[in-house]
Amino acid sequence: MLSRRSFLTLTGAALTVPSWASITLQKNGTRLYASAYSTNKQEHYFGLFDETGSVIWNTQLPARAHAPVVHPSQSIVGIVARRPGFFMDFFDVSTHQTVLRIEPAKDHHFYGHAVFTDTGDRLITQENHYPSGQGKIFIREWPSGKILHSFSSNGIGPHESVLFNKNTLIIANGGLKTHPNEDRKILNLDTMKPNVTYLDINDGRVLHQAANSENLHQLSIRHLDVNQQGIVALGFQYQGEIWDQVPLVALSRYGQNELEYLPIPEQVRVRFKQYCGSVCFDKSGEILAISTPKGGLVAYWHVNSKTFIGVENCRDVCGVVATTESHEFLLTSGTGTQLRSNPVQNTTTTIKNQTNLHWDNHLRQITT
Repeated sequence: MLSRRSFLTLTGAALTVPSWASITLQKNGTRLYASAYSTNKQEHYFGLFDETGSVIWNTQLPARAHAPVVHPSQSIVGIVARRPGFFMDFFDVSTHQTVLRIEPAKDHHFYGHAVFTDTGDRLITQENHYPSGQGKIFIREWPSGKILHSFSSNGIGPHESVLFNKNTLIIANGGLKTHPNEDRKILNLDTMKPNVTYLDINDGRVLHQAANSENLHQLSIRHLDVNQQGIVALGFQYQGEIWDQVPLVALSRYGQNELEYLPIPEQVRVRFKQYCGSVCFDKSGEILAISTPKGGLVAYWHVNSKTFIGVENCRDVCGVVATTESHEFLLTSGTGTQLRSNPVQNTTTTIKNQTNLHWDNHLRQITT
């Protein structure tokens, strides 16, 4: 717990943190991207890199991490530990100082993702109450980290969430019941019930919920994104047999009970090896990208027409983020590759290939 003096000090410090605009101005207006990475199995880092792929800020971490969290205005970045995560560290990029470490609530662990509200005064985390296996959503005050509200995620395994609007959170309840003592063991394989839940973050009410049919109950919903039209894209990680022919990507719409599965050519679907990594819309919201590190590719769809466009081959690719250009994405891989890919124009540019860096699962763009 923070003392009153510590809280007041932290609050005062937060008020003096520079904006992202001032930071990028110092870098001649270049775009910045955040991601965790490792140099070997023992050394793990969190860093920012610029449009040339060069790391311009980094800090060492105690263990591998999963997804960055970027404050919407101040030059604060956070990184969430991999599931079962027990730390979430935040840093002031302007001073290289650690701002805050947040730990999960008692008998809980993080799932690797978190998100700030648009105003930046609230932080939302997804957590597993592992004695019961129930998913929880915590609304924390920023910059203190104090828990203001806690709600049921209305499912098991809330892996990632995104804001639908300022009051509504969309949650990917993956359906996997696990315990940190043996976290990779699934305890409810036969009774999984993954779902996507639209939750009012003011009072925890379920506004809408959708799920796969019973015969697809092992399609774990893990990652998601939402575009400007309110279309939600979902990426699955199937827990059944590797040879089962199951859909791996779907769209969800508020108020629509059925999920819409997107087409994948069978030769591509097989390459996914039943595993979707990052899910990301481009700047225009027209193009959807979904990575599969196990398959070594990123697949693309035109969302409105539900048309499969093609793939970008890249070994161990998982990180995907939209750039400032329509139809363009930046990709990172565990082999150190950074690519710029435009599936509409069918162009690919290698930004940098740093074989000594192993980029982790997710990255975020710093927007100003």
